[in-house]
Amino acid sequence: MHAFLLSLIAAIVGYVYFDQWRHTQRADNGFRMPTLEAPVHIGHLNETNRPDLFVPPVGNYEYAVPEDVINRAKRHQTDGRRWFSYQPDNNRQAYPVVLLFHGAGRDGLSMIDMWRSVADQEGIFLIALNGIQQNWPSETVHATILHDILAQAGQISQLDMNQVYLFGHSNGAKYVQALINQTEGPWRAAAVHGGFADPIQAIIPADPKPIRFYLGARDHIFQPDVARYVAHALTERGHPADLQIIPNHTHWFYDAGPTITADAWAWLVRQ
Repeated sequence: MHAFLLSLIAAIVGYVYFDQWRHTQRADNGFRMPTLEAPVHIGHLNETNRPDLFVPPVGNYEYAVPEDVINRAKRHQTDGRRWFSYQPDNNRQAYPVVLLFHGAGRDGLSMIDMWRSVADQEGIFLIALNGIQQNWPSETVHATILHDILAQAGQISQLDMNQVYLFGHSNGAKYVQALINQTEGPWRAAAVHGGFADPIQAIIPADPKPIRFYLGARDHIFQPDVARYVAHALTERGHPADLQIIPNHTHWFYDAGPTITADAWAWLVRQ
């Protein structure tokens, strides 16, 4: 009985400290999404099998950012955070923007490489951040740095702030899911590949926005059955969610990337 009482007291104290920490995390960021007690509208979940998204056979699991991408992308720093920009050659009055979040162990240049062909074709301004130690802590998301980077990028080129979108791969996908759910920003929608976050921390946002998941049927890290559970949980919090299952595709992004990002852009721009 004595041990039980000690365990109960420890649990209560732990919860109090966690609750204080949670409110501290939300209070230190002016761009947190307001939370509702219940969603005004339950979101809709759409799942589609996508054999039309041709995935080339993977010869080997090796990838390096091409030299022309390294030379073409511009390097920046905002409040100590490194990021890259990519502006297509075609001139537009105002560029739509995609904020890119790389997978674990990579950097922003890898995402620019996956997006540059669709950016050149469609006239999209790309912003690719470097994570913290090549990683994204999806347990704690902060939008302030994104607003600062967008403001700095707006001094480089004229940006259409009514067309700002999020895209992430793997660990970056987890971070993007948290961003679209928990933070306020000009981003209209998000698309992710090969990743999702545990919805236990997801809130019911005042303005739930659409999110699309691309997942390989043979992904050994993020399984489709769990993705369905996550996507359904987000619809219960008001988000329109979209799950695209790609047959014979694995977690590997760097061969199929340009095909997937072109499809993602066609969906994002319709939101």
